Amino acid sequence: MATLYVASTETFVGKSAVCLGVLNRMRRDGFNIGYMKPVSVSVKHTPDATIDEDSAFIRETLGLEAALEHISPVLITPSVAESILRGQASSFERKVKEAYEIIAHGRDVVVLEGTNTWAEGALVALTADQVTDILEAPGLLISRYRSILSIDTILSVQRYVGDRLLGVMLNQVEEPHLEFVESRVIPFLEERGIPVIGVLPFDRMLGGVSVTEFQEHLGGQLIGQSEWCNKIVDSLMVGAMGAEAGLSFFRRRANKAVITGGDRTDLQLMALETSTSVLILTGNIRPTTRILDLAEEREVPIILVSDDTLSAVERSERLFGRVRLHYETKLQRFIELMDRHFNYDRLYNMLGLTTS
Repeated sequence: MATLYVASTETFVGKSAVCLGVLNRMRRDGFNIGYMKPVSVSVKHTPDATIDEDSAFIRETLGLEAALEHISPVLITPSVAESILRGQASSFERKVKEAYEIIAHGRDVVVLEGTNTWAEGALVALTADQVTDILEAPGLLISRYRSILSIDTILSVQRYVGDRLLGVMLNQVEEPHLEFVESRVIPFLEERGIPVIGVLPFDRMLGGVSVTEFQEHLGGQLIGQSEWCNKIVDSLMVGAMGAEAGLSFFRRRANKAVITGGDRTDLQLMALETSTSVLILTGNIRPTTRILDLAEEREVPIILVSDDTLSAVERSERLFGRVRLHYETKLQRFIELMDRHFNYDRLYNMLGLTTS
């Protein structure tokens, strides 16, 4: 039975997405799969339970039979942290081991999703390096490639975990960097004993945020047709300037979300005259008939929120910088990218897995 620990050193690098993509492909290749996220600090409270949302999504998407309490055995909530600080420690290591034995029973391979950073989990003595030691799991590092400085992090991880590092996948590599990564970065890492198992290019559909996601995240009232909400938002712009500067400002970016006050009809008009995917109006002020007519003509949805503009901007910014696959079109797109750009044969060989 093989085990793979999928690790990262920062948030929102696509770790959950990679776990889902790898598990999906392993199942298609005939392996009996298991999934587990030993430690989570990103918990969601529901009426029935406290859960890790990504783990619950992966379990549902793949139709896994294991209970969530075994898939995510250690949830670090404020109450758990407080009890530890009071000296009421539990045996979290034992809890992880017992859950792993249940998950791994009868499986060909188990994929473990790691914490967001190398430090997370230290409070319960279950950091990435500690879990990989406890479960004797080799690690696949997921790294977002922004510049040559990204190599520093990869080399630091190798120095820290040594042979436990199975390899690295470079994610969200933008077009201008692709040739350099292929010709320089990959050979450099390979020469230093760090196999590069995949290089995924930046994909606009995955990097952007749909209007539907904005609506679900912000709440508020949607004005417009539901089919308009499939548009992708690449960037965020705030309309708070004088009217004379508005048009040239909004022309700088395409496929954007514009957040402005519900009483700023002048800026709303200018935004609608440019490439705008959604108009977010604050103060819960309904737009004028002129704005509604132009939005309908351009098929631009409008979201009315009660927030002030600053609060709406802060909430909206949280949607960017992460790959969320809770939409079928995004999920299928990511799986296709993994199939094209990730070397599964090499990974299987490293894990000792043989396809039938």
